[in-house]
Parts: sequence; C-alpha cells; structure tokens
Amino acid sequence: MRQSVLLPALASLLALCACSVDEASKVDDPSFPIEPHYLLPVYGPSTGQVAVGEVSDIALDQPIDFSHTLHAGELQVDCQYCHFEARNSIHSGVPPLQTCMGCHAYVKTYSPEVEKIHEHWCGEPKCTVSKDSLGHPVRDAAGTPPPWNKVHDLPDYVHFSHKRHVRAGVDCTECHGQMQLQGQYTEVPIPDDPEGRTFRKVDEVTIRESTLQMGWCLDCHKRHPSIDENYGELADLRRAELKDCWTCHK
Repeated sequence: MRQSVLLPALASLLALCACSVDEASKVDDPSFPIEPHYLLPVYGPSTGQVAVGEVSDIALDQPIDFSHTLHAGELQVDCQYCHFEARNSIHSGVPPLQTCMGCHAYVKTYSPEVEKIHEHWCGEPKCTVSKDSLGHPVRDAAGTPPPWNKVHDLPDYVHFSHKRHVRAGVDCTECHGQMQLQGQYTEVPIPDDPEGRTFRKVDEVTIRESTLQMGWCLDCHKRHPSIDENYGELADLRRAELKDCWTCHK
C-alpha cells in the first residue's frame, strides 16, 4: 500500500526536477558535441559518434609549439617523465609547467617558444625562478597555465584508464601513434638576435593517428600479446572479460 502511494509521488517529483538541454543552441559548441552513435563497432570512416578531437592529418593550434620529435625522439625523454600521472591515474595528465621549467629555467631561455613557457610561468618572457624547500620551481602568481587544445579525448560514456594499460605493458605509441615523429621542426634565425642564434620552429605540434573507435579498442583487447603474458592459462577468460560492455561503459 505504501509503495503504491510513494512511487507515483516520486515519479511526479522527478518530473518536476528534470532538466533539459537546448540542443539547438549547442549545435556549434565544440564543448558539447551532438552526434549519433552506433550500438555496434564501426570499422573505417563513420558519420557516427567518434572520439572527440582532431581526426584528420591537420594538427590543432597549440599555445606553445612543442616538438615530440626533439624531446621524445632525439633527446629520448621517456613519455612518463612528463606524463607521469599515466601510471597511477585514469588520466595521463597534461605536464605541469613545473616540469617544463625544471629544464627550461636554464635551457634555451633565448628561444621565442621557451619565452612563451616563461610568460605562462610568471607573466614575463624571462623569469627569475624561485624554488621550494625541495628544490622544485615555484610558479609566480602572475602566471597562467597554457590553454592546450586536447587532441585525444574519448566520449563521456567511455571509461578508459591509462593506469591499467600502462601497468599491463601497453606502450604509449600503440594508442597515440609514433609521437617521437611528431612535431617536425626547422632551425630558424631569431629575429634581431645580436648573437645570430636560431630556434626550432615546429610546423605541426600533434595530430591524432588512431581512430580510438570502439571496434579499434575491441580488436586490441582480442589480440594484444600482453594478455597472454599477464594472465597465462587464464588469458582466454580475460579476453572474454575485456569484451564485456561494463569493461569500458560503467
């Protein structure tokens, strides 16, 4: 008897509290993508829901022309030196300016691109860097984080954990592509520099090489060698678990 009274009352309350989105006003809003999506995996080009970000070979504009070719390729800086959150978090994280300033407080400070880092750090193209008790650079209150444009971004209904993949032995390049080849540059003279120095001018910072669509993920869950290495006799059971909807759609 009590349920017959409470349920209609609850339904009425939910109806009053329900909110709706004016989709017409959101059509051109890049932060609110409205696209249809398919229930089954789609292989190849699709007009349905895909991961948000740049899909073509045209790179997004970025506030600083960072070169993975230089840092990850030539200097062989490990991905997790900058993206250190990847091994302990769902997200890989955008490297904090403190990581950049750990080197560029001293290295190539005359470069116009490094001056942009200093601008975001302290509001000036040449910063005097103070340090905390542990020797880490301390950002000035006048600084602001660079407004990076996100290249790899999954839809909100997809649950992806960097930590699980990194610890399983999946290499960053298997999803993000050959990052050490991205950010090709040319040496360009610094205008009006009395010493005639040059800086590395980057043509395109980062493009997205992989589709990140559902079928692409499922194919990896089916074939990746780390499953056999990590689970041995239970590898087939683990593959079945990785195909379960709840693995990625919480």
